[in-house]
Amino acid sequence: MLIQKNVNMEKYNFFVGCDISKSSFDVSFKIPGYDVDYLGQFTNNQEGFKEMEMQLKESTSSSHSTWLICFENTGVYSKSILEWLVSRMIACKEENPIQISKSLGIRRGKSDKADSKDICQYCYEKRDVIVPSKLSNPLFIELRKLLSRRDTLVRHKQSLEQSVNEQKGSLNPKLKKLFVKQNEALLKVMNKQIEELDREIKKTMEEDDTMNNNGKLIKSVIGVGPVISAYMIAVTENFSCFTDSRKFASYSGVAPFENSSGKTQGKTRVSHFANKKIKSLLSNAVIAAVQHDREIKQYFERKIKEGKPKGVIYNAIKNKIIHRIFAVVKRQTPYVPLATYK
Repeated sequence: MLIQKNVNMEKYNFFVGCDISKSSFDVSFKIPGYDVDYLGQFTNNQEGFKEMEMQLKESTSSSHSTWLICFENTGVYSKSILEWLVSRMIACKEENPIQISKSLGIRRGKSDKADSKDICQYCYEKRDVIVPSKLSNPLFIELRKLLSRRDTLVRHKQSLEQSVNEQKGSLNPKLKKLFVKQNEALLKVMNKQIEELDREIKKTMEEDDTMNNNGKLIKSVIGVGPVISAYMIAVTENFSCFTDSRKFASYSGVAPFENSSGKTQGKTRVSHFANKKIKSLLSNAVIAAVQHDREIKQYFERKIKEGKPKGVIYNAIKNKIIHRIFAVVKRQTPYVPLATYK
């Protein structure tokens, strides 16, 4: 296990931007008072990281403690350099690509070289507000990988279930029988693999008492099952990244925002910048809650009678569920329905 040490937080005076792809990454650097310089392209592996560090050392006399390296979060492609930089005690920021893109405004043309320069400029301009990234607990990383694998299998399963139904009209009886037989065999295998992943997800959460306890508390909220519980633990890193339910609602794309300018008053809308997977899972929680939670059911029926659109009502219920989840974790007691609605 990689042990993360604290990075010296003295003022940075050497800034680096990396544009990372699957097999390589481009690097640019900036010394205050000078323009951004392009360093070159390196392979996205340990050898490439070492070569980058060696060339950066030749470009500055500053020590590692004054370096700040910024790169976009490109999923699995950016994790290796993050782990390596943290192990070298070099301050780095794995930034949301949208955050960088929006801060740079209109750009003419696009290339890996130009992108690395833009990221470097962003790193320099935001130097006073950037908080260096840290490595997640290995259990959260493992949990996210298991959930990602589960999502892949569920998508394939759904696609398989739909395929024959979509072709029914154009299939003769012989082909239809063959396809149905094959699909049933594949679905049997997929269901078995999903069940195996569910066991591994449960086992991973049980390795940490706090994580396991919070998972049980989350499942006490009516409508919330084991999959949503695991996702909440993984995404919030056991509620260390998010401690405010309103911020998480915004992150999940269920918090409405004002849409007005001057005398023009538009409808409040949710942002499309959201964790779509969490939002989708919360939709499933809403359906279950409307069926099994008397308070939610009465709220839903009342709003329908008032003529509210279903989408608006569902969104409000998602907010209720999020607030309940954060409340039970904060109190460390299971959710208990109000006596009025029992």
